[in-house]
Amino acid sequence: MPKYKKPQSLLRDSFKFPIFSDLPENPANGVNLKYYDGCLHKFKPRRHWCFLGEIVDSVGLERVTLRVKDKDGQIGTIRLYTDDGGKALQPKIKKGHTVAVLYGEQHCFTDMTVGIRVEDASNIKIIPCSLEQLLKASDDVAVLREGQPTHCGSCGKADCKALVGVQWFTTKTWGKCRECFSF
Repeated sequence: MPKYKKPQSLLRDSFKFPIFSDLPENPANGVNLKYYDGCLHKFKPRRHWCFLGEIVDSVGLERVTLRVKDKDGQIGTIRLYTDDGGKALQPKIKKGHTVAVLYGEQHCFTDMTVGIRVEDASNIKIIPCSLEQLLKASDDVAVLREGQPTHCGSCGKADCKALVGVQWFTTKTWGKCRECFSF
């Protein structure tokens, strides 16, 4: 009798949801053709990807800066260079919550640290659960049969909040990028 093989959950896919050290560099510093299509100095994503990290600290002086832990436990920095410096996100930012950044790239800041620079507010989202809870919810969704009910999402339990966070990702087609996603 064949062994049951658990399907890989979407959020554990290391290409679509890379850890910090696997993110591409800004195309201006050299094009990673695994992530980008390019022609004549204009580069667009070849496929969709999203960085996920759990917030371990935040500072919000001139602009919001987050310290986050990725799926491998690496600590990285995310700085918000949005029009408002990330101020609109501040009420949602809590230690232990997960941040998702669409099309995140490694960026060398002027202080010589490397992190993710977010300029478009529609590319970042705070999910009100830990990264571990989000990954577990993704694992749970991967083993559900089609039509099988999930949780309510409105009861306020941590597992339901995580499931709601996963549902946005599972409704997208994570293959070839024809049009960029936004939150």
